[in-house]
This record gives sequence, structure tokens and C-alpha cells, in this order.
Amino acid sequence: MNVDPRVTGIIIQRPVPDHISIRSLQETIPPFKDVEGMHPSSIGKIVYGSPEMGPCTAMAAVHLLKSTGVELEGLEVCVVGHSEIVGKPIAFLLMAEGARVTVRHHMTRSVANHSLKADVVFVAVVQPGLITGGMIKPGSIIIDIGINQVSDPDGKTKVVGDADFESCAEVADWITPVPGGVGPMTVAYLMKDTVVGVNRQSGC
Repeated sequence: MNVDPRVTGIIIQRPVPDHISIRSLQETIPPFKDVEGMHPSSIGKIVYGSPEMGPCTAMAAVHLLKSTGVELEGLEVCVVGHSEIVGKPIAFLLMAEGARVTVRHHMTRSVANHSLKADVVFVAVVQPGLITGGMIKPGSIIIDIGINQVSDPDGKTKVVGDADFESCAEVADWITPVPGGVGPMTVAYLMKDTVVGVNRQSGC
């Protein structure tokens, strides 16, 4: 697929078997066919402030923040989650825009001490209901990237985020739903990167 000109984009379906290193597998895909934006060179370009095909979920989450019209320069941002493909890229993308960013994760002692000070909270730790309304300040923006399947008392399962939507919605000015928030925008960025990859291969 790497050398086949008919293949213009490659996606790795996670999870991969335990004996395979996801990083090594990702590195085998040429950056111009890495439509997920997860090749180390794609992530590295974010550090240098020149993303073209960055990690789709991180790019989508930042796009949603920008769509609110908030001024990013000087914005206090708390990123809860420090993965290489979501939390860390979000932090670098926003630092490039002049935001003041702190990165925390589910093992951080008293996440609320940090989230209460933030104008914006991104959360991506796969821990349902981690962020509640009592942990954010009034008028803040919550970008919920978590996807969790939980069961209600009747035994029915549903998909929820890492933020408790009901309590956070009473405090925040903006909050993304799960499902239906960051997910569809991630798909849109995947489609955009597919077009970018095609153009790069064709020399357009």
C-alpha cells in the first residue's frame, strides 16, 4: 500500500495485537499517506507550529474551540489527558496560538484545582464523569473528547463522555456532547486530510 499509487491514504485500526508496537506500525506509513496525522513527523510539525496533517481528533477539538469565537491569546486552558495523539498535540496547537496551557491527567492530584481556574477544559482520559459542574468555573468552555460505554440501572448501555454533561452544562457557556461532538468533526478532518494527501501525491 505504501508504494501503490492507487492507495492515497492509510488508517490503522486500533487496537492492534499486543505483540505489535503501534508506534512502529505507525512509522511504517509514509507521512503523505498518513491521513490520521499520527506519524511522528506529522506530530512533530505541530511542535514547530506548521501542522498540515495533524492528529485528527486533536485538530478537531481545537477547531471546535475556535468556532466559539473566543480569543485564544492569553486564554487559560486546562488539558486533562496527556496522550501523544490527543492531549499533547492539543497543548502544542494552543500554545502556538498564545494560550496559557496546563496539562493534567487522571492521576493528577486534585484535578479540580486546575480545572476551576481554566477558561477552557479539554478532557480525554476515558474516565466517565471525571469532570463535573463543581470542577469548572462559570462561563467556561468544555471540549469533551472521552468516549465511554456505561450501563444504567436498567442494564441498558449508553455512550457518555469524560465530563458529566448535565452538571457541566449548568455552569459552562459551551460544552460538546458525547456522542455527536468531537467525533463528527474528527471524521471531517479525516476527510480533509485525505484530500490533502491526494494533492501532495499528485503534486497539486
